[in-house]
Amino acid sequence: MKKLFYEDTHITEFEGTVVSCHYDDERKLYKVLLDQTAFFPEEGGQSPDLGTLDGQEVLDVQIENDLIYHYVSDAIEIGSLIKGKVDWRQRFDFMQQHSGEHILSGLIHKHFGYNNVGFHLSVNEVTMDFDGAFDLKVAKELELEANQVIYQNLPIEISYPDKEALDSLEYRSKIEIDGQVRIVTIPGVDVCACCAPHVGKTGEIGMLKIVGLQSYKGGVRLNILCGQRALMDYSRKQDDVSTIAQDMSSKQDQIVDGYLRLKEEVQGYKTKVNELQEKYLTMSLNCLPPSNECSNALLFTDINDNVAIRNAVNKLVELYDGYCAVFTGKDDSYRFVAGSKTLDCNELAQKLRSDFSAKCGGNKIMIQGSIETTEEKIRKIFE
Repeated sequence: MKKLFYEDTHITEFEGTVVSCHYDDERKLYKVLLDQTAFFPEEGGQSPDLGTLDGQEVLDVQIENDLIYHYVSDAIEIGSLIKGKVDWRQRFDFMQQHSGEHILSGLIHKHFGYNNVGFHLSVNEVTMDFDGAFDLKVAKELELEANQVIYQNLPIEISYPDKEALDSLEYRSKIEIDGQVRIVTIPGVDVCACCAPHVGKTGEIGMLKIVGLQSYKGGVRLNILCGQRALMDYSRKQDDVSTIAQDMSSKQDQIVDGYLRLKEEVQGYKTKVNELQEKYLTMSLNCLPPSNECSNALLFTDINDNVAIRNAVNKLVELYDGYCAVFTGKDDSYRFVAGSKTLDCNELAQKLRSDFSAKCGGNKIMIQGSIETTEEKIRKIFE
């Protein structure tokens, strides 16, 4: 079959004859083979083109034994001449992302010798995995260099070298390739075996932005955005910055300083609130029945400071011989800390698990966890 996307990546409308059409029981869709197509299939880590066949939505495109199959909801008559239309917006978006990936991968290989060992391109994200690591500072330098390549508007060359020429050519390739090899070259930047459509010149990529970096399988994983994706991402973040700056009554280039000041103020308030919570908790403890009247101590509160709660339990176990517990929460959903100097808290934990399916753990001296039941039922356990 003829693959029109290799003749011209800008072909979005074409005619083709239906060679076969049969129902795929597993996919619950019809699988259509044409004598020629402009649809690029899912291949090389890249999601397939989308579009229509005679107005019918193409839901997937797959390649099997070098034949490209289109998946649609309704059958198409074998032998009929149909009109295909590729979604150009997605095609060009994918071309921008994939060409940008080649530039960045080429630069990383050139500077560090790292190989691109994983690539995923979909409508939602672009990820690149490398078998060596570098930090964010290096990533920013690579990003700047990649954009300099884009600005040079270099040609992206496609070639099909014969075996003799290929044997003498140094090029990147993630897999062993049988048969004819398609080489994508960006002069002075990258030479790579690739089956996907690319832009004609690097300037068409527009821009490249690294938006994520994380350690991955001993190397590094990058998330990138190119072209309109990068522009839309910048626009969203610009809107966010504008909203935050307005809310803080600050200039946009001063919001980081403003945020740090606000963070320091909030931390001060948190410290003060925690101190007040602990004082309130101590007052609540003083309202419990005295230890000569009961062996267990149980307190329900809306205080949520973990440190204050643990401190409260530690105070109670010095005064009471039985189990001492503080439950915090509402609407029959509680977190708790319980302790004892004389009894085994693991036995209490087992009782709470068996009666109320509580999630808790700890040791003989102290346990903590969460429970879904009423205050009344909890009090009965401690009685």
